[in-house]
Amino acid sequence: MLLAGLLLLALQARAQRHPGTFSAMNAYYLEMGGNSDTYSLNFDRLLYQYYNFKAGVRAGIGTNLFFQEGEPGVYPVVPLEVLGMVGGTQNHVEFGLGYTRRFTGDPDLLHNMYFARVGLRYQHPQGGLLVRLAVTPFISPENDSGTPGVAVVPRFGLSVGRSF
Repeated sequence: MLLAGLLLLALQARAQRHPGTFSAMNAYYLEMGGNSDTYSLNFDRLLYQYYNFKAGVRAGIGTNLFFQEGEPGVYPVVPLEVLGMVGGTQNHVEFGLGYTRRFTGDPDLLHNMYFARVGLRYQHPQGGLLVRLAVTPFISPENDSGTPGVAVVPRFGLSVGRSF
């Protein structure tokens, strides 16, 4: 009788865990395009999850190295982002707001860029392959063009990495 009671208690405790609950809260990945100029290496950490909703932060480092044609020099790029995901298992709709800083002395290049993200994210809850595909338009308060208003530049990003 005691054994049957303990088994029922264990099953009930396990049933409280939602099937989309992540145990793999960290991820690293290479992003092409997206919030950097050309590519960046990134780390993100999920900080909150409730049923199908997850929220976290992301930081990365990139450069324009290897893609210098027409560029005045090599400079580092640092993307930062607050992100959210909605999805039950490994497929999620991902959204976020971010800031990217270009560390360059060239006055003709934008230094501060603010991003939005809407895309799809494949990440298994227990870890493994991570793939992200997103639209990441940016705006910059440093718009020097002759057009009035703030410029919105469409961008796309593809990320491949691993969650753990």
